[in-house]
Amino acid sequence: MNEFFSKLLEINSFLMAIGFGSIITIVSKIFKSSLKSREETELRFKNLEFANIAMLHDKIYKQCSDFLEQGWISVDDLENLDYLWRGYRGLGGNGTGEVLYKKVQNLPNLKSEREEK
Repeated sequence: MNEFFSKLLEINSFLMAIGFGSIITIVSKIFKSSLKSREETELRFKNLEFANIAMLHDKIYKQCSDFLEQGWISVDDLENLDYLWRGYRGLGGNGTGEVLYKKVQNLPNLKSEREEK
């Protein structure tokens, strides 16, 4: 009978070791998976941020070039350009378009056709 309990204890210890190891393995895999997912999300976010900066830069550059060629800017267009500029700078856009933006700010403000209606 004593031998029976000894074997039962041995089997129980073995099952406990396997169970505990399994729990550790599962927790470890979950942690690694969530860490990888977080890194992928951060990379995707950085790529989206870069794409937004690129689109804002393109739009600001085009609008500034058009307004400078036109020789004037409406108040509404200046406000719209300012919204774009603040978003661009807030996302960390560099100052490549800043010279054009400042030149546009110094243009005369005239009423556009849509403002007159």
